[in-house]
Amino acid sequence: MGLIVGFAWSRDGGTVQTAPGAPIEWNEVQPVPEALPDPQDSDWSRRGEVDDAGSSGSGQNEAIRASFGLCFTGGGRNCVVDGDTFWIGGEKVRIAGIDAPETHPSRCPQEAALGSQATTMLRDLLNGGAITLTRIDRDRDSYGRLLRNVAVDGQDVGEAMIAAGVAREYGGGRQPWC
Repeated sequence: MGLIVGFAWSRDGGTVQTAPGAPIEWNEVQPVPEALPDPQDSDWSRRGEVDDAGSSGSGQNEAIRASFGLCFTGGGRNCVVDGDTFWIGGEKVRIAGIDAPETHPSRCPQEAALGSQATTMLRDLLNGGAITLTRIDRDRDSYGRLLRNVAVDGQDVGEAMIAAGVAREYGGGRQPWC
């Protein structure tokens, strides 16, 4: 006797109805059912197409408003990893041209403290208005992150981080803050 999980067996000769008009015939290969898209996912996909291309059809980048928290483990949606990296709409973005102190792992207590300040500042900046991501000459870094110039309400985020002393111009590779 077999076990059937998740389907209701009908009495019409082995056909299971999963959705109106979509019978499943037993002993045949069936396509995997596709979930209906979530309206928010569709919206983010559309925005991602604009961001990944670097501009919309008009030649300007589309500004996005989002609410950011802090990333605690792995990837996510709309969270800040550290002072130069964040997730937006399921994409990991590295701010081009800056280097912020490492927070995981930091090399010394001073780097940890400054890294925490940089992370908090980036979260506050991203939550402060409409975000624009602008494509640069390289699309992705060696870790697969999108490389973008980032602005909030027209203010360059990288420049603001450097001016506040919680980031520096990127000099290539990981350099200690101790």
